[in-house]
Amino acid sequence: MPARTLLVAAMLYLLPIFGVTGACAEPVQVAYAGSLVATMEGPLRAALYRDTGLQFAGEAKGSRALANLIAAGLRFPDVFISADAALLKRLQRMHLLRGYVVFGSARMVIAYSDKSPHRALLQQAAAGKASLLEVLTEPALRVGSTDPQLDPKGARTLRAIELLGRHFHDMAKARTIAAKVETFPEEDLAVRVESGELDAGFFYSTETPGRQLRTIELPADANLSNDIAYAMAVMRNAPHPSAARRFALFLLEGAGKTVLQRAGVRYFTSPRVNGLL
Repeated sequence: MPARTLLVAAMLYLLPIFGVTGACAEPVQVAYAGSLVATMEGPLRAALYRDTGLQFAGEAKGSRALANLIAAGLRFPDVFISADAALLKRLQRMHLLRGYVVFGSARMVIAYSDKSPHRALLQQAAAGKASLLEVLTEPALRVGSTDPQLDPKGARTLRAIELLGRHFHDMAKARTIAAKVETFPEEDLAVRVESGELDAGFFYSTETPGRQLRTIELPADANLSNDIAYAMAVMRNAPHPSAARRFALFLLEGAGKTVLQRAGVRYFTSPRVNGLL
């Protein structure tokens, strides 16, 4: 068994999960970052049941919104997956979890749909034939993100816009873009862009695979690829502790890892462990 697998198994008290297909469909309740909704509710749900017999019961919202609900005693998931490790550290200080693992990363991108009336302009930006800042400041172009108060992605959107301004040496245009960005719930943003209601939106790279969305890559010094990381914890008072640990190992070392990698999550060579899951 590889050293990394031994490490994760030790974190999860050496509880095996494989070879249980056909077992009773025990539920596992997972609160997770809305940026993973298409993958979690689709291929991951199917792979989880096939490989472990677990029935996935998920709730997707902005990571900060979920952390606030958990901290307030309004949600009691088995597992919490956040796009911001600092939120799990906060819950750890509240003794709501023993520890957490930071397992993979993503980057910021801009996505748009062919249904946008401004798709030709966005295509030019994607091909590098038009200035991204000029395109985003077009008055008729509607750009969306999530609420910075409820979702780390919203706060990262503002940071990415600031870095775009620095990259292109035009902070005035960056401020114009930040002021015009409209905010929407995490679970609604992609649908609004896909439908053409919004022309473009700021997303994690993990959100676009499998959707009717085209992406515009941000410059390397503005895509926050070193800052966006997914972290997971088994809650201290998980309603289904055995199922929670089986799910965690499935995601870190089993078929769930393959599913998330295909969705664009870049797994770290060694997970960053903080305490025990």
